[in-house]
This record gives sequence, C-alpha cells and structure tokens, in this order.
Amino acid sequence: MIRFLRLLVVYFFFPQLVFGFDGTLEGRVKLGSTYVPTSPSGFKAFDSEAELRLGFLGNALKNDMWQVDYELTAEASQVDGPSEQASLRRETDIDFYRAWLRFESGSLKLRGGRQKILFGSGYIFRPLGFFDTRNVTGVLPETQGIDGIRSTYYYDNTSSVEGWVVPAKLNERMITGFRWEAMVGEHESGLVAQYHPATDLNDLPQFGQELFQLGYHIKGEYHVGYWSEGRLDLERIRGKHPLRFDAVFGSDYTFNVGDGLHFLLEYFLSTREPQYTQSDIKGNRTIHQFGFLLDQPVGADILWKLFSLFDFRDGSFQVIPQVEYTLTSQIFLYFSGSWGGTLKTDRTAGRFFKETGVFNGTEPNIGLTVLAYF
Repeated sequence: MIRFLRLLVVYFFFPQLVFGFDGTLEGRVKLGSTYVPTSPSGFKAFDSEAELRLGFLGNALKNDMWQVDYELTAEASQVDGPSEQASLRRETDIDFYRAWLRFESGSLKLRGGRQKILFGSGYIFRPLGFFDTRNVTGVLPETQGIDGIRSTYYYDNTSSVEGWVVPAKLNERMITGFRWEAMVGEHESGLVAQYHPATDLNDLPQFGQELFQLGYHIKGEYHVGYWSEGRLDLERIRGKHPLRFDAVFGSDYTFNVGDGLHFLLEYFLSTREPQYTQSDIKGNRTIHQFGFLLDQPVGADILWKLFSLFDFRDGSFQVIPQVEYTLTSQIFLYFSGSWGGTLKTDRTAGRFFKETGVFNGTEPNIGLTVLAYF
C-alpha cells in the first residue's frame, strides 16, 4: 500500500512525466442524525454523524494497446452518540475508502490497492460476501475497500475468470480466491473457491478461522426474477474438518401499480456441524431467516422503501422504512427509521432485536440524512 501511495504522489506532482495523465476531483458530504427514544440509561438519545469523502480518479497512462487508470479517495467521519459510546463505531475515523491502480489491456484487467471485491446474486443476504461490510438496509449501503490484488480475464462478452490475493499482517498469510462467471443458457451463473487462513482482518466475518470455501450463484428470470447463492465452508480445527453451509433463495416481481411497485423476498438458511466454531449468540446450529423489500418511485423525486427482516428460530424482527427525496441533481434527503421486536418472550438475545442495558444498534429509531455530491 505504501509503494502504491508513493506512486500516486509521483503522478499528481509530476504529471509531465506520464503521457496521457488526467484526473477529476469528486466528493460528497453526508450529515445525519438519528433519534433513539429507548436508548439505555447512560447513553445519549441522538446518534449523529458527519462524513466527508474526497477523491481523485482518472487515467494515468494510455496508448493504443493498454491503459492505466486510478482512484484515490479518502474518507473522514465524526460520530457522536450511543453507537460511539458502545464502541460500535469510532468517534473519529480517517482512512482511504478506495486507493487503487488498474492496468487494462484488451480482455485483461489487473487492479491493485484498496478496492471493492463484491459479487453474488443475493440482495439482502450475501453468503458470497467474503469482503462485504455493507448494511444493506441502511441509507446508501456501501462496502469498505479491502487491500488486495485482483485480476480479471473476459474470454467472451459474458464470461470471465477472476482471481484475488488479500494479504494479512498475521505471519504474512494471504487469502486467495478464484471465481468463474458466465451465462449458462439464460442464467447468470458463477462458481467460486477461496482459501481463508486465520487472519487479523477483524472487519471481516470469520477472520480468525482457517477455512476452505466453495460457492455458487445463479440468477434468471421467467415472469418473475429468481436467484440462489450458497457457500460451503470446510474449517480446519484441531485436526478435524467440520462443515458449515449457508444459502439464500430469492425472487422478485414488479407490479403495475403507480410507477411500479417492486416486491422482493429472500429466504436464508445456515447450518453447521457440532464441531464447527460456534458464533451464534444462542448456540443454534441451524438458522432460518426471511427478508423482504417493497419499494416504489413516486414521480421523479421520491422513492420509498420498506425492509422487513424476520428470524424464524428466535422470533425477532426488524421493520425498516426509508424515503429518498431528490432536492437537486446533487443533493438528496433521506428519512429513515426502524422498529424491532420479538414474537417470543425472550427479548434479550434476538438476532434482529434485543433489549440490553448497553446500546446494541437494534433499538427503534427515526432519522434524517442529507447527502450532497460535488
């Protein structure tokens, strides 16, 4: 990463040395505050954030056969409220959001640096989201970048093979993966394999486990859209190799109501053998969850969404409404909220909702966010 940043400094301050160098400045400001009426005792009632993102992106080198482009985007955020008090978010965070160079020649792309590595067909649940840190029900869900090298080769218009290496500081270990994607008949299809050693990348799920991971995804449409995505994890632990399997099955349809009423439904299954490392808060080896989304544009300026998440085993749920209002072509206003509960008597350890003496992020809330691009 340090060498990469030094190279970008050379590009910015000595552009006369590189033929075809150009770049543009882009950024955004995000301001938001959420009121938590049932915030636990000792925790603030308002959870607020301010975020500035500023980036350069463009072309560094180019000729008739190949080109090199780049992105260098920094992000600074300041948080105040119960999520910071409970250490769910840092009070001040300044880091690179994206910082990569990409070499492209014909059907080959090679990108190194902090980048997004995200694929799969699931919408709410993402078994193949190895590096996904998004909150899909949040305002503008985005995944943080991961430092790594990724190569992609397109061997026809709809088919590609891809490989990646993500380093960890722990004993110079590396996550390595391979993916194939193509159209099979009328279905978008893909296969993936990854070796995941125990790492110190603690922003990632299962970062402390050694895993061999295999996965698939498929997506198609016949009157309604449908998809499936799944992953099999083989854990290496104390000389044994227990299994875990995660899968999602989804479908969606747009009804001819108003400007189009979109309905999406997903079912998520997770099951594991007894010897597999237990991470569930209730110790269950099998989990069944459902998620659905309703969304609809109202004219050209308004888009409303309604998420609902339900856990079949513990009865916990979340209902999450959102409204996006377009003020100008670059300024957007978001009204959002959430309401959680449980259909069972245990309210202290639900997967989607729990009542505790410490703020945990599942409390009911209502919020306002302004997003301005420049």
